[in-house]
Amino acid sequence: MHPVKQLLIERNGMYCMLCGKKCEYHEIQMHHIRPKWVCKKEDGKIDNSYCNTSLVCSTCHCYIHSFNYYSKEYHYLMEQIIRNKNP
Repeated sequence: MHPVKQLLIERNGMYCMLCGKKCEYHEIQMHHIRPKWVCKKEDGKIDNSYCNTSLVCSTCHCYIHSFNYYSKEYHYLMEQIIRNKNP
């Protein structure tokens, strides 16, 4: 398991940070708020920090990725996730 995913689980439990669903381990996924491709393009490396990652259920993860990173909808979803995330 990725160490940041473990930290996210320790601080936030096994809950989707978007819909709030309690998840089983196989359902919870780590999502990058600032996508990996954007990090690589702008900084040359992926930002796997706690601040840039979140836990979401597989359904919400697919939903999030249905939006363009530059869209208002994507950024609205990320704001919701950030509000639901423990520091």
